[in-house]
Amino acid sequence: FSACTGRPSAPTIPGRYQVKTKLPNAYASKWDLDMPYWLGIYDAGGSEIGFHALPILSSGAVLWRGALRTGCSYGCIVLDTPNAIALYNWADIGTVVLVNP
Repeated sequence: FSACTGRPSAPTIPGRYQVKTKLPNAYASKWDLDMPYWLGIYDAGGSEIGFHALPILSSGAVLWRGALRTGCSYGCIVLDTPNAIALYNWADIGTVVLVNP
């Protein structure tokens, strides 16, 4: 899948993880946005980092639609919605995730 990963100021940290949370929608209060099809994989600075579909602001605006394959997120791995749904439906709590540099 094409993905957006963490920007230089908030990189996605390489490592071996496991899916630890799975929610149909997670809310990021720090940025006031929804993260559909959430799969959390590790904690970083009081937040959880994970996979999710393109985030949606409270105004309804979808972020980063044209930014897949770049470093645009705050550490998460962002997928387009169809791929996020496929991954969400496939992965279970405990599924091993390898994040490569």
